[in-house]
Amino acid sequence: MKEKASLAAMEPVFRAILDGGGVFTLRPRGDSMRPTIVPGRDSVSIVKWDGQVSLYDILFYKRADGNFVLHRVLGIDKDGFTMCGDNQVVLEHGVQVEQVIGIVTEIIRPQGTLARGTRDFVSPGLRRAKNRPLRIIYGKLRRLLGK
Repeated sequence: MKEKASLAAMEPVFRAILDGGGVFTLRPRGDSMRPTIVPGRDSVSIVKWDGQVSLYDILFYKRADGNFVLHRVLGIDKDGFTMCGDNQVVLEHGVQVEQVIGIVTEIIRPQGTLARGTRDFVSPGLRRAKNRPLRIIYGKLRRLLGK
């Protein structure tokens, strides 16, 4: 039987792997990156972030509250990164460079691997970002009609 360790408990290990130039493979548990990353099915390969980032890259970072997050870069400005999960509509502004632990280089699925920078890696984030205003309206309508 496999034991599940918390990311907080594993932090020294994965930081040592990344600092040594290695790759850390993680099986995300949350739904925030659906449908791109499906918990229980997909894994991600993470390497130490070298400071280079493009829109729609997926960063692994630690929030001030101690939570670890995998979200897409939707904006870059003087205040930091604007991040959002593919399955979310609320933007997270001001993610700082110091919070970034690594960058996702691959999404590993049973049917194949999606590599960073490829169309299949980027396009789900691009589509979700472009239809975000519609998803906000849809969510408000659902809440309104559900009352």
